[in-house]
Amino acid sequence: LIESTYGNRLHKNKEDTYFEFRDILNESINNRGNIVIPAFAVERTQEMIYSLNKLFNDGELPRIPVYIDSPLAVSATQIFRDNPQCFDEEMRKLIMSGDNPLDFENLNFVTSTDESKLLTKEAKGAIIISASGMCTAGRIRFHLQNNLYRPESSVIFVGFQAEGPLG
Repeated sequence: LIESTYGNRLHKNKEDTYFEFRDILNESINNRGNIVIPAFAVERTQEMIYSLNKLFNDGELPRIPVYIDSPLAVSATQIFRDNPQCFDEEMRKLIMSGDNPLDFENLNFVTSTDESKLLTKEAKGAIIISASGMCTAGRIRFHLQNNLYRPESSVIFVGFQAEGPLG
């Protein structure tokens, strides 16, 4: 059996993908613009939080603000946090050591529409993770509209993009 979404593709291994993500983030951070990441609200956003936490803790990224701007992603992240018994052994060890990979000091959760709109004016040199992952709806469209024209800003796609949608 094979999962059909990626059935006809070969992918880099996770370690190479992680280092590529780190390098793209650092290049984007050096431009001093916002980094907009369209991400699916459940699982992909939490994977991004986990990876960013590791990059910050390892000193591989400067501690810039990270905004999760999706009410569903915020709720899903809380469900993940509330159920550590569902994590694998590696994740439980991290939490027991005092490092909750789904929480760090420069991580901000945005739930209201007004807070989301303020990001356009206030977020400078920040990472904004928002749904939907394929850019078809949701707050990501607003962030793209307000960052795509800025040469200092970047968009990083971290998930599957089907033919046809905006992403």
